Amino acid sequence: MIRTIILSTLLFGGLWAQDDLLELIQDDSDVSTPIWGTFKATRIVNAQSIEMPKPRILEFMILHRFGSMSDGFYDLFGMDEAVIRFDLKYGLNDHISLGAGRSSLNKTFDLFSKIRFLRQTKGQGSMPISIALFTKLEMQTITRDMDMPDRLTFDVQALIARKFNRSFSLQIMPTYIHRNLVLTQNEKHELISFGIGGRMKLSKRTSINFDTFFPIGDRQDSYVQSWGMGYDIETGGHVFQLMVTNAQGSFESEYVEHARGQLEDLDLYIGFNITRVFSL
Repeated sequence: MIRTIILSTLLFGGLWAQDDLLELIQDDSDVSTPIWGTFKATRIVNAQSIEMPKPRILEFMILHRFGSMSDGFYDLFGMDEAVIRFDLKYGLNDHISLGAGRSSLNKTFDLFSKIRFLRQTKGQGSMPISIALFTKLEMQTITRDMDMPDRLTFDVQALIARKFNRSFSLQIMPTYIHRNLVLTQNEKHELISFGIGGRMKLSKRTSINFDTFFPIGDRQDSYVQSWGMGYDIETGGHVFQLMVTNAQGSFESEYVEHARGQLEDLDLYIGFNITRVFSL
């Protein structure tokens, strides 16, 4: 009798435990979970990525672009020259980050924000893409005789990204730029472009990245489509991004609209971004 009770308890207890385990498995599959690490840094190459600092994290980025490689060994493929930018941003919460920057090119200051509206998820009711809005106010200070409104440029970008698998991510970037001051009647105050960027992982800590922007509407004959190719290395609290690009400026109105380099003349720029994060 006792043996029968023990066997019955083990049998039914095992069945109940199995049912509980199955319920847990089914519940996990029904939960919508966020997709992380679409890109490793807040920049793809030149362009902004969908990523932003985590809440209460301060991110400091140095963006360095050497001179043109076209003179070869004369200036060590542009190493004798440099354009540099400092970029400081803070994550308020999971959806909003704010930042400020200073670029040596045109002595430009800027304030910017990135607001995430949607995050890619998997599971029940999954969201296939992430969407964020990037806005920036730029102010040139290279000359002292300009009125304040003439110094200002406004940038707005929609960042729409998807991580297709562990190795490949893609992002599109409809971009609007308004310049208060234009130098000729042929230039436009409002400029619209369409950007695309992506990442292909090579290993757990390295990847190859690219981004480029296509103009929508007329441009001057001197316009050159911008592009950048990069190699990302993640090293603990740092992300180190090496690159070659045809745009020396590392802020939006420059790398989208003022690229000048040509591949056939080796009129390109070697550069790097270094990111360091601090927990507050």
